Amino acid sequence: MRFFLRMLGTLALAIATVFAIGDIAQYVADDVVRLATIADISRMTGIGAEVFTDGATPTVAMIGTWPFAISFAVIGAVLTLLGRKPRRVGRT
Repeated sequence: MRFFLRMLGTLALAIATVFAIGDIAQYVADDVVRLATIADISRMTGIGAEVFTDGATPTVAMIGTWPFAISFAVIGAVLTLLGRKPRRVGRT
């Protein structure tokens, strides 16, 4: 289980890095800071695009405005930390 969480966290961090590099490249090209949101990525890939339509609940609409790279980095960090071995407390 720990190994699976660590690997999933590492994969999420890798995906976040790819999209962060894309955001940086867009900034260099356009000279405008604009981070890709979860809803933007969902529409681009077509995965779950119907969730972020006009009839979405307020919670889903709010989550859709979060920056994708930052959100995936936080999720990846949490999963990686959950997957690590617990520290052994002992006498020194």
